[in-house]
Amino acid sequence: MSRLSALRLLLIAALAALTGFITTVWMSAQGMGSPVLPRTSLVTVLGIALIVLTLGLLVWRDQRRIARAAAQGRRRQRSLHPLHAVRVLTAGQAGAYAGALIAGWHAGILGDLVPAAALTAPNVNSSLLMITGGVIWVIIGFVVELLCRVPPDENPTGQQRRGPTRRDTGQIPEEGYARGTH
Repeated sequence: MSRLSALRLLLIAALAALTGFITTVWMSAQGMGSPVLPRTSLVTVLGIALIVLTLGLLVWRDQRRIARAAAQGRRRQRSLHPLHAVRVLTAGQAGAYAGALIAGWHAGILGDLVPAAALTAPNVNSSLLMITGGVIWVIIGFVVELLCRVPPDENPTGQQRRGPTRRDTGQIPEEGYARGTH
């Protein structure tokens, strides 16, 4: 899984801003309103961000418990399955991408609305709130990525491995393997 790239997120936000600006100009020319998410959407955005952050903190806490137990020379059982950590990381990254998209879209809309409307206009207010929510999502995406980092490999290549060695199961047959016949 690749790490979040600030440059990629900025590019997504810039493209979304351009698209939002062009869409708002076109919709205004057609006599339609601005395509702004309502303020109540901010509750959903922040709620999801809080859930993902909480799950990231649980993964981090589980990693710290295991590290403390290893430092004391005892083995500690994981309370979270490693796939859960990957899912939390994926949710954090998806939130960062969605946050960049939402913030960029509303920044483009704001670019069209601000010259014509006051900062107290409802659509301008909603755009500012959604930009803030999108930026919070991006920040939480980076934080969750840091919280879900895997500790360095305990057995770097080239060192002797303790415990049972890997069994040699022989060569894989070239013909008929997919069908299960030899």
